[in-house]
Amino acid sequence: MITAICLNPSFDKTVVVDAMSVGAVHRVRSMRTDPGGKGANVANVLTKLGAQARCLGLAGEASAARYESMLSEAGVLHGFLHVPGEIRTNLKIISLDGRECTEINEPGPCVDGKRLTDFLKLVRDNCGNDDFLVLTGSLPPCCADDTYARLVRVLPVPCVVDASGATLRTSLAAKPFLVKPNRAELCSAVGRKLEGLADVEAAARELIHAGAENVLVSLGAEGAMLVTKDKAWHAPGIRVKVSSTVGAGDAMTAGFVAGYVETGDYVEAFRRGIAAGTASVMTDGTQLIRREDYDALLERVSIREV
Repeated sequence: MITAICLNPSFDKTVVVDAMSVGAVHRVRSMRTDPGGKGANVANVLTKLGAQARCLGLAGEASAARYESMLSEAGVLHGFLHVPGEIRTNLKIISLDGRECTEINEPGPCVDGKRLTDFLKLVRDNCGNDDFLVLTGSLPPCCADDTYARLVRVLPVPCVVDASGATLRTSLAAKPFLVKPNRAELCSAVGRKLEGLADVEAAARELIHAGAENVLVSLGAEGAMLVTKDKAWHAPGIRVKVSSTVGAGDAMTAGFVAGYVETGDYVEAFRRGIAAGTASVMTDGTQLIRREDYDALLERVSIREV
């Protein structure tokens, strides 16, 4: 079982307009609402890839039933502790050509210490035999920066952390199996601009020195880099028609974890992560991936050791 943690779920409302212009009136060409939050996205993609997966998290009680029903309709196993308030709505405004995405994200309900302690107990009681825990997404208001570090330490289960800022930095000392920053998040973590692949690898090794076992860096159109304690690989981006980049990093994380659980091989897991992340950008809005796209892309992934 792979459990994806979603402490701050959302309703992802995606609207498509001809082109986004601040201060202008826009006509909506299409609209959809999906159950969002990075942890839910990861669990959704894992399910589509045939992995045994679920999503555990916290959900505002006023709208939890609707959210959980949407996950069930998508075939995603789930379990949420309810907290006062409503699940946030994240608005994503996408241009008709798919090249621009403007996001307006609500903060979500505040989570107090008691409810977080209750959630830690839920994880401890239910995830002891899991293959992986995936900790990803923003923390709810009132949660301390070290919340993911506390979750990593709850059980002797391999953990993946996909976070940014202080949440990422504090997680490193807990020694997660993998952290998955994008280029901007890696730049922020090491405090400098990163130019070429050599800079990216050097920065990733700083995170390994700080405690992470492995680092998977998503680089947008440049593909991605996987860095372990003694090796590094780069996979260039695959040229496809881009419909939306929303959720691509979550799909890459899911593909990597599913691949590693199945094969135990870093390179094969990396290949599957690239295929899943690329498949995600081929879908509209927050639909994540189509299995047929993923299967077709696997043969197109090129990986070289650096």
